[in-house]
Amino acid sequence: MRIQVFLLCFLLLPGIMQAQNMISMSSLHPRTDTIGAAMKELAIRYPGLRKFSISFDGFGYSDFDAKLDDRDFASGKIKTERISTFFNVPVVKWKGNSLSASIYYAYTSTTLKDISNKFPEVPLTPLTSDKSTFDLALNYARSGRIFNHPVVYALVVRGITDGVNSFRRFNLNGSINLPLKKTENTTFSVGLLALIDPSSPIPVEPIVNYYHKFISSGLELIVDLPTGVNLKKEIAKNAWVSIGSNQHSYSIFYDRHNAFLDGKVSYNTIELKNGAAFELLFAKTIMLTLDGGLNSFLSAKLFKEGENYNNASITSSNKSAPYVNVGLSLVSF
Repeated sequence: MRIQVFLLCFLLLPGIMQAQNMISMSSLHPRTDTIGAAMKELAIRYPGLRKFSISFDGFGYSDFDAKLDDRDFASGKIKTERISTFFNVPVVKWKGNSLSASIYYAYTSTTLKDISNKFPEVPLTPLTSDKSTFDLALNYARSGRIFNHPVVYALVVRGITDGVNSFRRFNLNGSINLPLKKTENTTFSVGLLALIDPSSPIPVEPIVNYYHKFISSGLELIVDLPTGVNLKKEIAKNAWVSIGSNQHSYSIFYDRHNAFLDGKVSYNTIELKNGAAFELLFAKTIMLTLDGGLNSFLSAKLFKEGENYNNASITSSNKSAPYVNVGLSLVSF
């Protein structure tokens, strides 16, 4: 029965994930909900809860077809390489409340080639661009009770910048999470997540956190919507393999002054990685991650200042491409 649930989650995952962009793990796993648990174990299970991480992603070329104001604009090939890092500042807690901060940084190199222009008067030319994005988040959470049932609230304020100008975008997301079951081998909670973010497809979406360890096989089922669904197994002491689908979203900021873009713009993608991973914990707290598979683009849009997801000037249909990832992370201090 649980395997059937796992397969159903994989089928539903792309549809659910299109509604997710720039979500902090603090909205999905608030510190007031996890602080009493074995944080090292949770950080091994959920990479976004780790103290520090740095990783490199390399992607193959992907074919794209872009539209400008619903008209065919250009087509060609696009390739991305990305270095990402984050640091979770330790939590401060008092009387059921917690306050923490997160710092994210991404360096993205984008290459365009084999361009075919549909608008000769505003051509898109081959290029390689290198951009940095900084994302600063302040996370607040509170645990309480509703009708004598435990409930966890979280609020995350995020400021995003390219490191050159002032903050280019402010996002706000808040969540309410209801723990329904917690045993030694199973946890289950549901909730709602609200997003105030111009790059998000919808403002409200469900949260589903389900974990179960099958004692006979050692398999772990980790359903963590809207971020991912994975099957994981420990194959040796401090070594795991997993397969699954995991969503990531990114923003790159530009200043453009030409015939069709004049001013500040941002390129936003929502990507779904489907693949397998190997993780090795060494030196007690350092995790090595190696994974690869197929990266799919659920959304790729370019926004002018003041535009949102539904009226973006340029939309692109990007084909799937293979990816590899190498990363190091710190699961605890």
